[in-house]
Amino acid sequence: MTIGQQLKKFRLLLGLSQADMAAGIVTASFYSKVERDQSEIVIDKLVEILNTHNISLYDFFEAFDKENLPNLNLEKKVYSYFDNRDLGKLIALKKEVKDRDTLIYLKLKLIIADLEERVHEMPQNSQEELRKICLEEDTNAQKDFWDIAISTPLYNFAELKGLITYIFNNQNQYDLTNDQLLIPLMNLLIRYLDRCYKENHFAEAEEVGKFVNAMPSNFSIIFHKLVVKYYLALFNNDSELVNEIIGLINQSGFQHYAKTLPQIKGEKI
Repeated sequence: MTIGQQLKKFRLLLGLSQADMAAGIVTASFYSKVERDQSEIVIDKLVEILNTHNISLYDFFEAFDKENLPNLNLEKKVYSYFDNRDLGKLIALKKEVKDRDTLIYLKLKLIIADLEERVHEMPQNSQEELRKICLEEDTNAQKDFWDIAISTPLYNFAELKGLITYIFNNQNQYDLTNDQLLIPLMNLLIRYLDRCYKENHFAEAEEVGKFVNAMPSNFSIIFHKLVVKYYLALFNNDSELVNEIIGLINQSGFQHYAKTLPQIKGEKI
């Protein structure tokens, strides 16, 4: 039994089309791929669909082995710890994953290697496998941007710029009031800014700044906007603002996040 098969079973029982079942939560085309096990749906979207059609979570998940739901929760933890750049929790979580051949284990390895600046030490076959999977991620707001954000170290800058440009040019199709989209999108933009800074792409960083400034003032991304502001201050060599933002981040209890941020070139913060 898979998530897709179970969704299809309940949809047929309710006499709904795939578009009806998707309910505007995801697109009908993406939902169709989920039913055919060609795409994975995040647990938040899945629960939203089930709640919309009054499908009991107990009834839906009863058919699965006891391992399936914990795996979905494990993925949620990975994204949450990545969002907070909590290296310690990521390392501890990696030790809990017993099956080292799973995609979630590869994702954890990549995140940890990225935060420790040693992606180059990962086996080439692992990098290529993750790159292939993440390049196939849908950028049409049909899932989310977590996997693309995680895998930014695997792309060259031209590929990343093309992806970000596509998002900017098609921003009207994204629900920028939805936290489930906003938070992974901000993570993707921050990782892109990091590459912009390290590889001296000032004009591209300015475009990110304009895009983020035009985004809704959503409480869930206040911190992410502060990080974007930090990167722009780096580009402008504004050491006063850089130190001010680092102070705010540390005071907020995110010292581990501050440690992952680059410094003004040639200076120590």
